[in-house]
Amino acid sequence: MTAQSSYSQSLDSLPLKELNNEFLKGIKARERVVVLKEIIRVDSLQLDIYKDSIVPNYENMIKKSKDEVTKLNRDLAIKESELKIYRYGFIGMAVLAVLGLVI
Repeated sequence: MTAQSSYSQSLDSLPLKELNNEFLKGIKARERVVVLKEIIRVDSLQLDIYKDSIVPNYENMIKKSKDEVTKLNRDLAIKESELKIYRYGFIGMAVLAVLGLVI
């Protein structure tokens, strides 16, 4: 009968170990929540303090990005038109060469 009681104890202690592990995970999660809330509070304070410098810089960066995109689109359109000119020029020269060989 002793074997049965030791077997029973190991089965009974297994859920307790799992419960303890889950309890420890819960404690760690609550501690992380406290730390994350403090980080959020500090970040909010920094944003409030530096809002006057952050927002204008952000707007300036957006304006510069729009200008760059516009410039790159214009350059791309110019390059595409140049490629069309070269392509049609090459086709025209090829046609003239074929006609020169035929005549």
